[in-house]
Amino acid sequence: MLTSSRAVALLFVIAAAVIVAAQEAEPPPPVEARHLTGPLHLLRVTDTTQVVASVGPDGTLLVDTGYAATAEALGEALDGLGAGPVRIIVNTHGDADHVGGNAVLGNGAVIMAHPFVRQQMGTYFALPAVTTDGVPTITLETEATIHFNGEAIRLLPVPGGHTAGDVVVHFTESNVACLGDIVLSGTFPNADPARGGDAQHLAEVLREMKATLPEATLLVPSHGAMISMIGLQTYLEMVEGTTAAVADEMAAGRELQEILERKPLSPWAEWERPDRRLSFDDWTREIYASLAGSSIPSICRPMTEALVEDGVEAAVAIYETERIERPKSWEFAENELNGFGYQLLQRGMVNEAIAIFELNVEAYPEAFNTYDSLAEAYMTAGNDELAVANYQRSLDLNPDNANATAMLARLRGD
Repeated sequence: MLTSSRAVALLFVIAAAVIVAAQEAEPPPPVEARHLTGPLHLLRVTDTTQVVASVGPDGTLLVDTGYAATAEALGEALDGLGAGPVRIIVNTHGDADHVGGNAVLGNGAVIMAHPFVRQQMGTYFALPAVTTDGVPTITLETEATIHFNGEAIRLLPVPGGHTAGDVVVHFTESNVACLGDIVLSGTFPNADPARGGDAQHLAEVLREMKATLPEATLLVPSHGAMISMIGLQTYLEMVEGTTAAVADEMAAGRELQEILERKPLSPWAEWERPDRRLSFDDWTREIYASLAGSSIPSICRPMTEALVEDGVEAAVAIYETERIERPKSWEFAENELNGFGYQLLQRGMVNEAIAIFELNVEAYPEAFNTYDSLAEAYMTAGNDELAVANYQRSLDLNPDNANATAMLARLRGD
């Protein structure tokens, strides 16, 4: 499964996904719609991902569009609400679970986002670029206001916290703000330096939201429960506290690996959610990169170069050699290879993706998500037997992995 937390820089990498050939053969589950207030509706496109729609006399405005694989179901849910045509799409950032439905749902619509989202869509180190429909047609670097369905809607660019291209959408009359992924409700944040995120700046963004939004605003993250401004303060305190804990370790002269072993974030154990694939180590690494003032480059950069020149075996050899000879020169985290694998799947390079996911399983044999992703690649390749075996192994390691449970039921015909 694709982690929303650490894949490098691209649209089709970030979030947990079930975007596979098997899903194209079977319709996805119906999208659950819930009325929020006024013209606003919350639509859950997967168990963990939700979008917001303003439905009224001007038509429909969507904040994010979910995955490509769920776009048709989302359109059906909008039809069930009596929604008019989609006139405007605002992408809070460029991850697959936020822009994947743009091409299907945005035909004829104005698509708005931060300029970084356009940059994200289609490039990944040395791999061939992907031509992607549904790219934003209007980009925002400063605050803008649009008027739609009877209310003023503020678009607030907040780059540099979660990614280099985030936008908060504030419906002023409804007093609802869509936060995208600058808050991951109930779990640690994702401030991915590979995509322009920064843990310290994320805290600044959260403080800015507290100062900018009215006290009674209902905050809608793209993942997890809605929160109040009091909840935003609690989240900010967690970000500040965990950052200070890692800063204390660094002030004592400890390097990243020693800090990871000491687990300074243990006092915040309730924020670690294995079912959401966000861990102590993930967030510790991001804080460390922020405090150190520089991020370690991804091992996927030279791996993609080797793959393009000499094939996937050469890419695997780069990883194995560099991890032994220069372990501090590159970022070898589990999610680096995971993101690489999904980039290959997006380009139809299924056998290469399987090789990369297999390498990740070898490197991180106790990480449930590596088996989940390998299973997805096998399912895409039509090898249901190996898909079942790897989904089962993922579920054995993490019984809370809802994606593995759902995929096993699908593969077994339950």
